[in-house]
Amino acid sequence: MTAWKRAGREPRQLINEWLASLQKVAAGRGDHVVMRVNRNWIAFRSENQQRAFAEIRPTRHRVEVFILPERRSLSDPAGIARPSPRTQGWNWFRTKFHVVGNGHGKAALSLIRQSYETPVRTRHRARRSRQGSAHQARLPLG
Repeated sequence: MTAWKRAGREPRQLINEWLASLQKVAAGRGDHVVMRVNRNWIAFRSENQQRAFAEIRPTRHRVEVFILPERRSLSDPAGIARPSPRTQGWNWFRTKFHVVGNGHGKAALSLIRQSYETPVRTRHRARRSRQGSAHQARLPLG
């Protein structure tokens, strides 16, 4: 059974509203946002950016959302964003929040949109920073 089929009526309605709004934003940028459904989660993905920018885990009564930007870099007047534990969100989604019913639906959409608009980072920078100066130079022999 997929995450979509397990979700309740309100969470499905909310996710559909988010997707429709994000598709309008993306169309204005010449992009297309698609929803990919898996067994445990639903991803919102940008075709032009070739990346997922939100991971959504719906249940019957609430929605748990993981987004890319760190909490401190978000505009979050409703105060729903929390840091994502490293054990969740595949370690690249830095923030998570919960939406129960339709109470924070607009605030959640604002956070998801900010994740969509977050610039793409290259992975090479992270690799170099981990290696640091521990890499030894190789000198030619002979």
